[in-house]
Amino acid sequence: MGKKFSKLSQSSSNDNENELERSNVPKLFKYVDGKRYHNVTNLRYHLPNDGDEFDRLQMQHYLTRYIWQSNFSAPVHELLRNGGEDIRVLDVGVKLIIFYFSTFNLDSCGPGTWILEMSSDYPQTGMFHGIDIAPIFPDTIKPFNATFSIQNALEGLNFPDNHFDYVYMRFLTAAFSTEQWETIVIPELVRVTKNGGYIEIMEWDVKIYGQGPIAKRLMDSFLSDLRSRGINDYIVEVIPEFMEKINQLTNIEHETCANPQGLYGGQLGKLALDNGISIFRTYKPKFSKEYNMSSDEYDKLIEDFIKEMDIYKPHNITHRFWAKKI
Repeated sequence: MGKKFSKLSQSSSNDNENELERSNVPKLFKYVDGKRYHNVTNLRYHLPNDGDEFDRLQMQHYLTRYIWQSNFSAPVHELLRNGGEDIRVLDVGVKLIIFYFSTFNLDSCGPGTWILEMSSDYPQTGMFHGIDIAPIFPDTIKPFNATFSIQNALEGLNFPDNHFDYVYMRFLTAAFSTEQWETIVIPELVRVTKNGGYIEIMEWDVKIYGQGPIAKRLMDSFLSDLRSRGINDYIVEVIPEFMEKINQLTNIEHETCANPQGLYGGQLGKLALDNGISIFRTYKPKFSKEYNMSSDEYDKLIEDFIKEMDIYKPHNITHRFWAKKI
């Protein structure tokens, strides 16, 4: 296996952000309640892209890899292991702003860990290419078979038909409307995949199963916010249908994995809980206003949420969908 990546420390995230602020990039961002967001017209994706969010995304990567005990489910291991210069992999929406300094230190990278791990694990594969709307990517210091570009999937993928052997996308429930999923996103994934190649989509089921009253209150507000942005929070229920409609995919598979959310679930449950807490803290300005709470009162609500999780012992579910293009 290739190099593994440790979680960013808070200090490294802040250093990275300072580096970013000294560059020409800030005009591509906007700031709301002290958090930095993408400054992209008509963007539905609503979470920030600052250091705290980078840390959350990297933590989410490790969480889901541990849950599934793998980085993917499509049957492409042998293909990637054997590799070849003409074998290509695309990662859509890698959520990254990756920072590299004067030395090759993979431990200092931010989100985008999936493509960096994959390109390291499968060095015989000719190219792993990641795209996102984020404007900073590794330039010359990166795994030799990893490349990146700035693209918006909703504007069409800037690649020819039948170009990639494996196309991967995950955790973009909050980025697209139902219509965009059906008419743009999934068709584009299929278009750029070679005949005989695979596409794979991984998404969270945006529910907390077995939740208590505080979790329900927070989740109801979170889901209401998603819906106000035109997001289908239960897109996992229709992804297989959209894949079937294209009539270019066969062997459509769907697997799920459940994981505990709360300290009762050990390290795995703590990671899942930390992931949720990070999101709810991002929403603090909005939710505290909605609940007519002070900052301290909202912090207390989150503390009570943490305690409640060990009483109700809820869980989350993640989904993987994959299929072969014919």
